[in-house]
Amino acid sequence: MSQKHSIDKFSPGSELSVQHPFYGAVTLNKHAVAGALAGTVVSVSLHPIDTVKTIIQVNSFGQSSFYHTLRCTLAERGVLGLYGGLASKVACSAPISAIYTLTYETVKAALMPILPKEYHSIAHCAAGGCSSIATSFLFTPSECIKQQMQVGSQYQNCWDALLGCLRRGGVTSLYAGWGAVLCRNIPHSIVKFYTYESLKQSMLKSAPANANLDSGQTLFCGGFAGSAAALFTTPFDVVKTRVQLQAFNPVSKYEGVHHALKEIFRQEGLQGLYRGLTPRLAMCISQGAIFFTSYEFLKTIMFSEQELPARTC
Repeated sequence: MSQKHSIDKFSPGSELSVQHPFYGAVTLNKHAVAGALAGTVVSVSLHPIDTVKTIIQVNSFGQSSFYHTLRCTLAERGVLGLYGGLASKVACSAPISAIYTLTYETVKAALMPILPKEYHSIAHCAAGGCSSIATSFLFTPSECIKQQMQVGSQYQNCWDALLGCLRRGGVTSLYAGWGAVLCRNIPHSIVKFYTYESLKQSMLKSAPANANLDSGQTLFCGGFAGSAAALFTTPFDVVKTRVQLQAFNPVSKYEGVHHALKEIFRQEGLQGLYRGLTPRLAMCISQGAIFFTSYEFLKTIMFSEQELPARTC
């Protein structure tokens, strides 16, 4: 039987029976697309700050101010030096952000109906943590290549860095520091989404049922959520950077996340664990503000008023 003949045999009733699952798939795809576009905007906008932060965190001693590192990087490599590893970031930011927001919305939608209203924050935290786990399989190798380019390694471009990493350590080398990535990203997502959703619901408590935050309110909530996450997770960010970059050195200085935390604190004190805090705060505040504002704006474009989820507060 031909495909056309099979399709012609569908009755109106059978067409309606497949409409709901298809509608659900389209809805999830829209969340993914909105997240992908928002994530790409954030990645490109903030990459120079991320480069300065990475350089500061790699240096165990010496001058580590944002201005000094920025000036030295510009003097040694020029403006393009601030964009090292951008190709890796851009190539992966859209799929990573799509997976991130898709996972978050899916897990949150599954948990919210079964949890009492006072425990909805658990759904936000669980959804944020699951998002970080889901994206870590793509994020970890992307971050590994990006950081190789940011610290001024011998590679000419991201493709060259990828091939070089594979030659030196195989596929497993691209996943060096995967545990450190999870130790940073899971609490970061939990704190960020919990703070954002809590602030959002607090601001909308006295608003009409279908009201949304305006752009200024979304910028504030996103920026505050980003700053809270950055303050809590910067020590793990320092550990992640150093553990990932040591993977291609002949001698490993750190044996794991716990050992790295102890050694950095023993040798450099609390200041060592918070290296790069200033650029990371600037980056996470901007990232949270831009991402959530872009994401909420894109959702209003892609979803009709009936498709947007009802407020839970």
